[in-house]
Amino acid sequence: MPCDEPSCYKWQLVSLDRCIPDDGKQCGPGTQLPQVQCISSNGEPVDRSLCSSSAVLEPVSCEVPCARDCVLSDWTPWSTCSQTCSSKTVEGKQMRTRSILAYNAGEGLSRVPQFPELYGGSLCPNSSALQEVRNCNEHACIVYHWQTGPWGPCTEDPSTAPLNASAGTRPAADAQGLCSMGVQTRKVMCVRVNVGQVPPKKCPEGPRPSTMRPCQLPCKKDCIVTPFSDWTECSVSCDSGGEAVKRKQSRRRLVIQTPSNGGQDCPLVLEEERDCEVPKVCPGFRWKTHKWRKCQLVPWVLRKETPGAQEMCGPGLQTRAVSCRQLDGTQADISECLKSAKAMPAITQRCQLPCQDDCQLTNWSKFSSCTADCVGVRTRKRALIGRSKKKDKCKNTQMYPLSETQYCPCDKYNAQPVGKWSDCILPEGGRADGTAAMKVQGDVKECGQGYRYQAMVCYDQDSRLVETSRCNSHGYIEEACIIPCPSDCKLSEWSNWSRCSKSCGSGVKVRSKWLREKPYNGGRPCPKLDHINQVRRRKPSETRSQMLIISERCYND
Repeated sequence: MPCDEPSCYKWQLVSLDRCIPDDGKQCGPGTQLPQVQCISSNGEPVDRSLCSSSAVLEPVSCEVPCARDCVLSDWTPWSTCSQTCSSKTVEGKQMRTRSILAYNAGEGLSRVPQFPELYGGSLCPNSSALQEVRNCNEHACIVYHWQTGPWGPCTEDPSTAPLNASAGTRPAADAQGLCSMGVQTRKVMCVRVNVGQVPPKKCPEGPRPSTMRPCQLPCKKDCIVTPFSDWTECSVSCDSGGEAVKRKQSRRRLVIQTPSNGGQDCPLVLEEERDCEVPKVCPGFRWKTHKWRKCQLVPWVLRKETPGAQEMCGPGLQTRAVSCRQLDGTQADISECLKSAKAMPAITQRCQLPCQDDCQLTNWSKFSSCTADCVGVRTRKRALIGRSKKKDKCKNTQMYPLSETQYCPCDKYNAQPVGKWSDCILPEGGRADGTAAMKVQGDVKECGQGYRYQAMVCYDQDSRLVETSRCNSHGYIEEACIIPCPSDCKLSEWSNWSRCSKSCGSGVKVRSKWLREKPYNGGRPCPKLDHINQVRRRKPSETRSQMLIISERCYND
């Protein structure tokens, strides 16, 4: 009968190390060291120290075949016992076998019986040595016996339940978190051989296996949470109508220990939210921008190395004042706008002091009005002035745009351009809205009116990206543009001939052409001048910049 006492432990063979020949030889007889573990009576592994009183398994004899020896396989595992018990007429038997893997070298050759190694290795055994049989289940056959089931899980013992308190209230817990006693149960029944379960009175009264044994329970762990944090700040902002925008504030707590082993669960509410108090009068603030000051040139020291730079004109910087106002227009401290208003407007911008040959334009107009927020677009315009109206390069709207378009402002969603404008793109077929485009002879480039595009993104009030459709945008904005066509050098018509320089005899009379416009964008250059045809530049006070003069001899009688 199996041992049922908890103090009954024994060694169990797990595996055998490889065979090591005796006396440090390379082959021949040797031993294998067993690898064992300590198990309880129900087959569960336990600490090795509990088997200290049990007999240690001895090393197992083995043999490492030499190079010329007969090679045998390992023994197969023992077969299942043929009988469950033994009697006068029936005995249980087990069998195991092995096979020859390679015959010894020199098998079949003549040999000296006293020295077989002179011709070959050790001989293979006969067939009877390749099989082993042993007795098994030698205990007497018992018709009725007790049969036990596996032990169940460790559960709380009602008699010791008050001792099993939550972790933190019982300081006696050990390093593994075991702090109270429980109980394990199993099923024990009376069984008849080859029949099954029968009434308990059929089995002998003792020793009957126990159905219950003590065990140790891990401590309960309750959920532990932090106290609630402080409420988040309530920021006050106002809408376009001067009403305070309703907001919420929240607080939260964190779980620092999750429950286990039947401890108290965590609370369902880990975050709370409530409405902020709305002030009766909205303390709204806004930025007020003032006029741009005069454009100041970048210092000449920084610009003089730039090709084509002129001292009295070129790139510059202009500034403006920005102040903070309450919604009723009263002056406020700038810190209020930094906290409550939108981003501060720019206080500097690039500007250009036009040179004589530069294109000159009016200042930008104010943006057109929007019928409603978040709907449609608004535009602003400017125009060429003076002689710039007649210069082809000034008509290039890609370099000098005359209008700007942007989406109307929106409190809920805000559309912003991203990236640079695309190149000016002509429509397929060389025409754009009925405006003809043309090809330059000898070149693959086209010119004329087209469109350029810029990508748009849409943000919500929390500056998160949302679908562009919420900003009434297709994801881009377009603007008309012109790819300028080549412009040839333009001269005025010939003037009339001047009077002859002499009233009598041989003299000179002159006629001239004025340079009206220089060549542009690959146009034909002005004619080259020789000693007869010459161009002279006038001073800035003169209205015409260049002159072509032709002279010829004249004769008066």
